[in-house]
Amino acid sequence: MLEKQSVLKKFSLSISNFFSKLGQTTFMKKVRAVFNYIPNLLVQKVSYRNRKALWGIVFVIPLMIGLIYFFLIPFITTVIYSFSNVEMLGYNSETNEFIGVITEWVGLDNYRYIWNEHATFKQYLLDSFVNTMLNVPLILIFSLLVAVVLNSKFKGRAFVRAVFFMPVIFNSQAVDVAMASGELMAEAINEAGTDIFATMFNFQDFLLDANLPVGAVTFLANASNSIFDIISFSGVQILIFLSGIQSVPKHLYEAAKIEGATQYEIFWKITFPMVSPLMLTAGVYTVVDSFLRSEVLKAINRIKGAGVIKLVNGLGNLTNYGVHAAMSWLFCISSLIIIGIVVFLLSRMVFYYDE
Repeated sequence: MLEKQSVLKKFSLSISNFFSKLGQTTFMKKVRAVFNYIPNLLVQKVSYRNRKALWGIVFVIPLMIGLIYFFLIPFITTVIYSFSNVEMLGYNSETNEFIGVITEWVGLDNYRYIWNEHATFKQYLLDSFVNTMLNVPLILIFSLLVAVVLNSKFKGRAFVRAVFFMPVIFNSQAVDVAMASGELMAEAINEAGTDIFATMFNFQDFLLDANLPVGAVTFLANASNSIFDIISFSGVQILIFLSGIQSVPKHLYEAAKIEGATQYEIFWKITFPMVSPLMLTAGVYTVVDSFLRSEVLKAINRIKGAGVIKLVNGLGNLTNYGVHAAMSWLFCISSLIIIGIVVFLLSRMVFYYDE
């Protein structure tokens, strides 16, 4: 064993000596001088403040290139396509190069078709809007409560945390594709379980018999019917709140316990105010995640690609490219509206410790 270690030391020393001698050669000195020419020139000619600004520009250039090429250009192109009749000219048969695109201005015809003549998009959009507004408070409340429970000490805590995060993995696109063959069986099992539960106990009728307001009964009934979706869509939010709870200073809890505060008071006076800034992050993520899982995105994907749409009122034809761009914009605007509403409402209950 000692002989092997000595051999390795000799080998490493020989390598280090080789590179040190290589670095002292005239050729390597010239190479270092070439690479150090511009930095040395900057040090001599440019002040420290300007050098910081220059390096900031250098590091921002790749981000600006990505922003312009991958966001700004597609952004402007989508706006133009949404108000146009778009036709692809195809490829050159000899050179196999793409010829180009022809756009004809049609105004709001794409949007009129989507809103007035398309069979399902408007209903999908309204349903997604309502379902998202209902799911955001349910998912946030459930995630915060579960995060508080998972932050406490008990046996098997790591396993329970993994169980609550597993839906995030199984809801991924890769797993959906891999398990696509089992969708019919899963739907049959869910329907059977729902029918059995509904036969055993009707939660909505129970609340109505208890003389609760109809609005509250509807909200609670929808929450109970979508409990499985709430659990499966809350994995990331639980991690967000859990990280926030673990970052709360321990001396606040110790001082509260010394003063005789109960766990209920500790939650509302310490835990909730300290975690409230993360409500904005979790709320925005919930809105985006809910919209990406909605039927609206599936409806948009079904219409992408080449094709011509004949208008019912006989005013002319539209292409799938223009309608697809208009649908994408309506999808984006609806998402931004809900995000704005959620941020406005949640910002009212945010407490910042530094203030």
